[in-house]
Parts: sequence; structure tokens; C-alpha cells
Amino acid sequence: MSHALTDEAPARIRRARRGATAALAAALLALALPAQSRHNVLVLVADDLGVDIVGAYHEGSNPPPTPNIDSLAARGVLFRNAWANPSCSPTRASLQTGRFPFRHTVGRWIAYPNNVDPIGTLQPEEVTLPELLDAAGTGYAHALIGKWHINDITEGLWTPNVRGGWSHFIGHLWGQIPSYYSWPQVTGGVETTSTNYVTTQQVDDALAWIGARTGPWVCYLCFTAPHLPFDVPPAHLHTWPTGTRTDNYKAIIQALDTELGRLFTGLGSELQNTDILFLGDNGSVQNTAEPPFDGSRAKGTPYEGGLNVPLLVAGPSVTAGGREVTALACAVDVFATVAELTGADAAMPSWVDVDGVSLVPYLRNPAQASLRRYAFAEEFIGDTWPAPNTNGHACVRDDRYKLIHRYSGGGDEMFDLVADPFERVNLLSRGLSSAEQIAWAGLLNELSRLRGRAARIATLGAPRCTGSNGTPAIGAARVPRIGGNYDVLLTNAASAAPAALLLGLSATQWGGRPLPLDLSALGAGVGCTLWCSPDNAIAAATSPAGDASTTVVLPYRPELVGRPLFHTWLCVDPGAPGNVLGVTTSDGIAAVIGH
Repeated sequence: MSHALTDEAPARIRRARRGATAALAAALLALALPAQSRHNVLVLVADDLGVDIVGAYHEGSNPPPTPNIDSLAARGVLFRNAWANPSCSPTRASLQTGRFPFRHTVGRWIAYPNNVDPIGTLQPEEVTLPELLDAAGTGYAHALIGKWHINDITEGLWTPNVRGGWSHFIGHLWGQIPSYYSWPQVTGGVETTSTNYVTTQQVDDALAWIGARTGPWVCYLCFTAPHLPFDVPPAHLHTWPTGTRTDNYKAIIQALDTELGRLFTGLGSELQNTDILFLGDNGSVQNTAEPPFDGSRAKGTPYEGGLNVPLLVAGPSVTAGGREVTALACAVDVFATVAELTGADAAMPSWVDVDGVSLVPYLRNPAQASLRRYAFAEEFIGDTWPAPNTNGHACVRDDRYKLIHRYSGGGDEMFDLVADPFERVNLLSRGLSSAEQIAWAGLLNELSRLRGRAARIATLGAPRCTGSNGTPAIGAARVPRIGGNYDVLLTNAASAAPAALLLGLSATQWGGRPLPLDLSALGAGVGCTLWCSPDNAIAAATSPAGDASTTVVLPYRPELVGRPLFHTWLCVDPGAPGNVLGVTTSDGIAAVIGH
């Protein structure tokens, strides 16, 4: 029997908000973990700050003083080859989700409040960092303070809380505020005008929230600085001369660094128990990049001036601080790093494609080998798949070579970043050597692998509901591709009995109830679990051996690529031991739809 997924099926997966269950798990975890292992985590995001303008990197010829940022490098780990995306909104969404932009479709900076291109915004189905912290029951309090900029005005002032999952948000949703001295501050879903210098106010807000914590916390402090407008900061925060665009930009950076010093001092004894991650969301602003960087190849471009950002980590999780890591890193890795530092990583749903790689091994082991073969960054316009494959550009690099692939004309470029770090010679404009040809093929293959959106089957739980013929188990033959079909299998069910394959759009909630749902309260046996929402069902009958199979047919709809469809089996089994309900269940699968 086959069943088609109709075009009317909802496209978004809704999530459960964990309540009492998460609170209980958090309390148990707090008892189980030694207090000294529960470090706080402070993520600091600077807006429009490349490696050229931070003293610790020694790449720009005349950066402003940044002693407090540099102190993180002196006692921590400096990542030399870290990539963000060319503009801020894609990087911010990747920090929240651990996923590359082509997955979450925030492909370019959002013109808040007039998002008309259209450019994607953070969607409800994304699993964000605070939601992961809660789902894992870590007990970590969480807050985002400062700049949001991954939704538009139509989605409301509560978006950082409702879609982002942050229990506390205070800051602004804009990409560019009108003035550092007059800007829209959102507190508790209400927007008012603040006349405090924005960097000072953001540090004040962070210290106030942190100071009220009695347990471990995660704080994302997303600064507005040093983004436009280049208003001269208060005199007590900088010594840099002002007057020109570039000098004002540098003065703002020095003021940011000064306020970071106040933040670190304000943490007091908590500083020693806090892992700090500092990064830029993209490269320095065009025409302000510090020589020898090319000012026309800065923010908004696919060149190193737009992608290569400072990434510094310091704190109690670092062994042998004051060192440099040259291995590749990406902004998505911050998500995975915080998830591991807080013990939340195991709670990530199996069906979610996460691109981040935890940097924790680099922090703890000075001899750690490279964990990434490739780094990736991109920019595009469009809010649904396959928009990323129709415009913009994607960049991929290995430890030496970099490829810029353009989807809307202009030609590809390939550079040898070891011999030519400022990308002056396009290797594709001449014949490639054998080594360059091998590297080019590898870069193209990686780009094809990522943007190909491969279909896959992910497991949900394990078989554990005992029936009269063993423990029913689910399986799959073939993988789910748009315009194709795949088989969902059942084994070890009751002999020659009715069964039903459930098709669900969610594995986290059904009618307001959290999933998975233990059916033993309804009279089913121990371990009998509903793994997905029963949005549709396909009737089947098992063979004498207790097996069954049904086919799911998918329409050819490109926007379904990357979406999961969830399945579990319900089996009639009056002879199941200890099962008054007379119904058993299999484990579950997520069919992640691909090309």
C-alpha cells in the first residue's frame, strides 16, 4: 500500500516548550554534576569587526587599542582561520542554530523594518540554543542582550523570546540604529527610546542580569558596536582621535574594548568560573578595513576581509592559554561549543542537520588535530529552498585553497590563501597545477555535498515495547526524496494482526502534549511510546511472521527539501504481556527529505 504526502500538509514543525519536565530534569542534573564543572558561558559578539582591527591578531597596520580583547588571547585560545558570513543576520542565525544559512534561509542582512527582498528570517521550527539548554534540562539560565536582527517588524517585539527561546531579552531588533545616543530599546516586549550610549547600556544590562543569577548561566551579549552610524563615543571611553569615518570607527572599537574591561571587572569572582567566547559577525566595514586589507573587499563581500573574523576563547575550560589554533573554524561552531560546555549537546534532535563542530577539544588539548577539513560561508536572497541555489555566492576553503562560487553570474574565483592571503591572483584565470586541480575538485565536491541536501533516515528512541512476538521495530528501505518514494518497515509485531503507520509533522508535540508520549498511563505496556504526532495514518496488516511494509510517496516540491516527516507503528496485540490496552508500538524514525 502506498500513501502520498499531500500538498496541503503543513510545512513547519512545531516544538514543545518544556515545562515541569525540564525543571525536574534540571534539578536532577544540578545534583548529579559537581558544582565546579558547571561553568558560566558568556558569548560576546561584535558587529562589523574583522581580524584587521584587533591588536591580538597583528594583521592590520594601525588598529586602535584593544587591551581587554587582547587579554582574552593572552589567557585563552586565538583562532586564526575563523569564518563568519559576509553580513550580520546570517551569522546571527547560525550562532542561534548551529546551521549554515542555506538550512535556516537567513541568507543576507535583514532590512528591518522593511524586509521586502524577501530575505529569510528565523523560523519557529529551528532548534535554538536556549531551547536546547531547556530540552536537555541543564538548569542554565539564559539571556540575550543587545542586537537581535534576525527577524523583521511583522513578527513582533517578543520574537527573541518566542522564536528564539530566550527567557530574557533586552536590546533592539534593528540592523542599524539611528544613533548610539538615541535608539529603540525593547524590554519585556515594549519598545522605548534609550538615550544612553548604546555600548554602555548593553554592558549595564548584562551586568544587571548576571548579578541576579544564583546558578549557572549562558549570556549572549550582542553589541551594536562598531556598526554604523559612526557617532563619536563619550570621551572617557577612548583616546583615539576622531573626525574621519575611519577614526570614528576605531574610536568606537576602543570604547567597546573599554566597556568590555568594565564588564570583566563587574563579573568579579564569577570571571574565573566563566568561559568567554568573543567573535565578530562579519568582517570590517567597507572602506574602513585596515591596510594591508583592501577596503573594497571587506564586509558584504566573499573575500577574506568579509569572512575572516576574530574568534577568541578564554576561561576555565582552556588548558595552557596564550596559544593560537590555525585549524579552520566557523561561526556555527560557537553553537556546538556552547552546547558541549553546558552538557546540552546530547539533546539535539537526531533529525536536525547541525553543521557546527565543537571547539572544546582545541580548548582542552593543545595538540588537537584539525576537526574541520573545510570551512563554509555564503550569501543569498530568498526565504525558501531552493533560493540559495539560484543567486548569491557560496565560499568553501580547505587549509590552503579557497573557492568562491557565484550562482548568479560573475564567474568563480579560486585562491591560494597561503601564497596569496589577500586574494590578488585568481587561479582559475590560468591553468591549474595538478595539486590545484585536486584541491579544486575537493572544494567543488564539498559545495555540492552541502547544497545537495542529501536525504536520510534518523532514528527516534529504541525498540522497547514488548509484544507477543518480541519487540516491534521500525525500519526503512530507500531514502525520502522529493518526487520519489520510500518504504517504512515493521518487524516483530503480533502475527497476522492490524497495524497502522503513523505519519507526523512533529516529534516534539501533539495537540499541546509533549512528545514522546508514554502510553503506559493509558494501559499500554512498559516502554510503549508514541514517538510522533498522528497527523495521518496508513492501515496495514502484519504477516504471519509479524512483518509489514508500506510506501510513502512524496510530491515534487523543492521547498520540502530538508524537512523531516516522522513515523512510528501502532500494532494491535491483545496477547502483549502486561498490556491492558492491547496495543504495542515500535520505535520511531525521521525521514529527512532530500533531492
